[in-house]
Amino acid sequence: MSTSPAIIDSLLSRTSLAGAFMKAPAPDDAELKLILGAAQRAADHGRLRPWRFIVVRPPQYEAFYERLAAAATRVQGDPSRYQMNRDKYRLTARAPLMVVAAAKIDPGNKVAPIEQAFAAAGATQLVLNAAHALGYSAFLFSGAGVFDSAFKTSLGLEAHDHLIGFICLGTADGPGKPGPSAQKSVEDGLAATVREWSP
Repeated sequence: MSTSPAIIDSLLSRTSLAGAFMKAPAPDDAELKLILGAAQRAADHGRLRPWRFIVVRPPQYEAFYERLAAAATRVQGDPSRYQMNRDKYRLTARAPLMVVAAAKIDPGNKVAPIEQAFAAAGATQLVLNAAHALGYSAFLFSGAGVFDSAFKTSLGLEAHDHLIGFICLGTADGPGKPGPSAQKSVEDGLAATVREWSP
């Protein structure tokens, strides 16, 4: 069996870099089509394609941040947090491009809702991987606002659907936060998350 070291290296070197550490350019429309096209290959029980991606462009950011901050504030139940939430999103999501990732759940389907959500989450990870493979930074963040039904409705979703999070896309502007080397990070992860099964 042959392997492609370049593909494996890409997967093993992907890291998260917040939108505050990104600069232009973002993926152009052709590259974005490739990135979102990779999501279509996610494992998908029942071939439901439950993932949904909504592209948010910079001219719409301020209105989006306001709605997201209001959603987070409603979930938190503390009106005084609105400005803090808005400022946080303006910093965290300050990227050349943003994509909302969601799971569109069909509650009447024989495929369990949690499996549909898993498929959408898998599709979202493929977006992150594909962006990295094309040389871009990709960062997924969420927050309390993803649980707000009114905010989900404003995005064309239903209350029973899930907002997975918000993907920032752009070009790395510096190293961002320091962290362990890619190899050490992988080795530490394997040690913490993998074991052999025995009866």
